[in-house]
Amino acid sequence: MYTEEKLLEEIRELMGDEELYRMYEKAFREYHYYFDTTNYIVLNVYGFNDHGPVHVLLTTRRALELLKIVRKFGIQTTAEKLGKPLRWSKFIVAFGALFHDIGNMIHRTPHYQFSVFLAEPIVETLVNEFEKRDPLLLKALTLNAIYTHDEAVPCTTIEGSLVTIADGCDMEAGRSRLAYKKDKVDIHAVSALTIERVEIGEGDGEHPILIEIWMKHPAGIFQVDEILTKKVKSSLLRGKVKLRIHTGMQGEVVEKIV
Repeated sequence: MYTEEKLLEEIRELMGDEELYRMYEKAFREYHYYFDTTNYIVLNVYGFNDHGPVHVLLTTRRALELLKIVRKFGIQTTAEKLGKPLRWSKFIVAFGALFHDIGNMIHRTPHYQFSVFLAEPIVETLVNEFEKRDPLLLKALTLNAIYTHDEAVPCTTIEGSLVTIADGCDMEAGRSRLAYKKDKVDIHAVSALTIERVEIGEGDGEHPILIEIWMKHPAGIFQVDEILTKKVKSSLLRGKVKLRIHTGMQGEVVEKIV
């Protein structure tokens, strides 16, 4: 069971930047009603699953986990390639993940565009507090991470790729990113309810990101293929991610490179 306070603690530790964390926590609490309203509409108008406060915190935590891993394996972020410090990447990943789904309160399609529209003035304020010398570039990269989180949009930055993959990992039972109707029993619903746990870990030099998925039934593979695999393939980290799937069938484990 995920709680907001526990996830915030984990984000603080992963961030390793007290100033940035204070900004993040303040923004999360100040705009909590955005996440609540988004979730209310998603649940009660669209009939989908959780897209609220816990989802954005989970996505942030996982994106920061991924950032830590890729840096350990020597993969430069886009901000670093542009001559900016690593804390820029932490900012982009954190606030990109925080506001990536708020566009759902306007419409599901294309919610990633509406998320950029709604987040722009908020990000403008945050960027101007965080970066005095080159705020427009930081703003652009952060909005880019929000815009490209959907698998329909090819990622153009490493930071956006991390947010995209992190978003796709939120598929444990009842938390699936797959848009299924709660009152409809089909492969979408069955698949979304069979995944028990998703964990991000370190792989090897060739495939630095390891994502382990435990499921009760092989039907969960449909969820993995339809959401996570598509998101990885839309990212700049395609070919660097190994999925290790515990299928729930007598200890059977399936591995695939995405």
